[in-house]
Amino acid sequence: MWTANWWWKIQELLLPGATLGPIIISTDKTQLTRFSGDKQAWPVYLTVRNIQKETRRSPSSHATILIGYIPVTKLEIYAKANQSAISHQLFHDCMRVILEPLRAAVIGRAPKHA
Repeated sequence: MWTANWWWKIQELLLPGATLGPIIISTDKTQLTRFSGDKQAWPVYLTVRNIQKETRRSPSSHATILIGYIPVTKLEIYAKANQSAISHQLFHDCMRVILEPLRAAVIGRAPKHA
């Protein structure tokens, strides 16, 4: 899939002037030390896939940017049996909001159908 031939085939499906821009979205729960209490959040990061892995993973390269935070909540008001499903839904709803500008940027740039 990631061969030069694959990229050219995909590029040919795009509208004139469009190009394929592979991105990586990553997140990892972290403690927020600037807040009082035991506040936690999932920072959401974005980077470009065609940057070498060693460069992407090096904080000093600034190849990864913070694009948002997802709140971490214990969901204690819900029954234990429902907490996992609600937590997953909250995560996906937050990701949808965080990634909306990216989604909006590609609307109207969908690949041509063969």
